[in-house]
This record gives sequence, C-alpha cells and structure tokens, in this order.
Amino acid sequence: MSKIKSSLISNFKALFWALIIAGVIRTFAIEPFKIPSGSMKPNLLVGDFLFVSKWDYGYSRYSFPFGLPPFKGKIFESSPKRGDIIVFKLPGQENINYVKRLIGLPGEKVKVLNGKVYIKTINSSDFELLEQVEDGLFFDDQYGTDIQQLIENEYKILNITNDGPLDYTPEYEIPKDKFFFMGDNRDNSSDSRILSGVGFVPKVNIVGKVWFIWFSVDTDFSLSKFWNLPFHIRYDRLFKVIK
Repeated sequence: MSKIKSSLISNFKALFWALIIAGVIRTFAIEPFKIPSGSMKPNLLVGDFLFVSKWDYGYSRYSFPFGLPPFKGKIFESSPKRGDIIVFKLPGQENINYVKRLIGLPGEKVKVLNGKVYIKTINSSDFELLEQVEDGLFFDDQYGTDIQQLIENEYKILNITNDGPLDYTPEYEIPKDKFFFMGDNRDNSSDSRILSGVGFVPKVNIVGKVWFIWFSVDTDFSLSKFWNLPFHIRYDRLFKVIK
C-alpha cells in the first residue's frame, strides 16, 4: 500500500512540475496559435498551427495570461522589423488575436495606390515603392481558383485585383509607438488600412513574432471523422520556419 501511495505522490509531483514548466514556457517563451482565416495566404493557411516567439519584442501586459492589469508599457523592449509576421491583440478588443505582416513603423507614412504600397520613412523626402515582381499563380483551394502571386520585398503576397476597395487608400501617418499592419492576401484582409477596424496597433498590443508552423491540416478535415486525420495533414508544412 505504501508503495502505491509513494508512486502516486511521485507521479503527482512530476505532473505538477511539468505543468509549472509548461506554464513558464507559455508565459515567457512561446505560445501556440491557430490560423482561422485566409488573410495571410499564401504564407499562412487556414488550419496552420503556429508557435509564436514572445521574447523577440519584449513583454507587455498582453504577453501574460489574463492581461495583468497593473502591468503597463513594455520591458526588455526590442523594435519589430518591417516584414515581420506578428501576432497582436486587436485594438479595442484585446481578447481577439490577429496575425498580420508589419508594413509601417512609428513616424512613417503609408499609402496604397493601384494595389502597390508606398512608404515614406522618417529620413526620406518622398515615398518609396515596395517593389512587386510576378511569381506565378497560387491555387486557392477555398475558392477553387488561381490567384496572382507576387514577391514584395522578399516575401510573397496575393493580388486578386488592383481595383479593390483597399487598393486605393488615403495617406496614413503612423503615430508614435504604433504600427501599421497588412495581410499578405491583400484583397481579403481586414487590417490597418481600415482605421475604424484594426487601424494603428499600439506596441503594447504586440504579443510576439511568428516562429514556425508545428502542425497543419487541410480545410476538409473534420473532428467527427478524426480517424482520417493522417490523410489531411499537410506534411510539407510541418515545422516550416516562417520568414
């Protein structure tokens, strides 16, 4: 009887410390997220499961579970770089996570003309174009059609049309300590171009940088038929590092 009791206590201690270690890792190092929409195609797909690095940009109240209300500002802060794919809390609805690509930095100006992004940096006298180069077609299995794929500043984006509602924007001036984000699926993304929606994102809302895809299943998979899971895993996307 004493051996059984001793074994139970030992197993309980092991489970307790495992939960503590997992909690510390999730709080300070990495956090899992799932992609729910196609706004970041072709780089992130619906059904991708991500690990997000939380140490890259420092920590704010939103880096920790339940928000820690007394915690203000950021500690161990490091500046995000243009082109990073970042998870952040939706301004005004911080219970919702968004994942987008960082386009504009604090103090810069951004505008979109004919589907092309122009940026005026702090030290620049005029707007500069983010060059786009054609890169074939992307087959969107969600809609069953091919979409023009482009390479913009070394990353891939999708362009359905150059005459959509978000392909011509006003000139945005990014306030201090805020950032401007866009989805890679430019004609199907709710992002900073919509000031009444996402708008400018405060630096304290940034959770972390997307690190890699640790798991991925296609959109046809259903939990009601879980035994078919091996046939729906996107094996070519497992452990794919995101740039």
